[in-house]
Amino acid sequence: MNEERLQATEQLQRELGALTATVEHPNSMCTVTASPKGEIKALHLHPALLNQGARAVGQVVTETVRLATNAAVQVSFNKMALALGDGMAIDVESIAGDSPFRSTWNPVVPPEAPAEQAPPERRQRAPRAEDADDDAFFDNPSWLR
Repeated sequence: MNEERLQATEQLQRELGALTATVEHPNSMCTVTASPKGEIKALHLHPALLNQGARAVGQVVTETVRLATNAAVQVSFNKMALALGDGMAIDVESIAGDSPFRSTWNPVVPPEAPAEQAPPERRQRAPRAEDADDDAFFDNPSWLR
């Protein structure tokens, strides 16, 4: 049993060591493959991005590397949870910090407090016209069954 556990741990370490994630920037101008450690394994820049200047290139590359690294870290958390179980993954997360997608996803966003406004002006309703047929429905005995 201990030998199997040791082999499974070594296998998990190998898988996590080779793990990468590839992400395309939302503007489709840059694609990065990165490891959970932030190592850039591949970088592809769209030629149109290069025409936007060094600052734009740097910003897009930095953002895409961050997204790819976060995705790789998330995949590693998912692999650990599958291999070790949710309980152990939660323990690891309590030591290492929340997984990237958990720390950036907030399902409950408090609504912004509305600015103080004067209540809307109330309009008078037009008087209801009397309808001579209102009681015709109830006067029909076949409807009363």
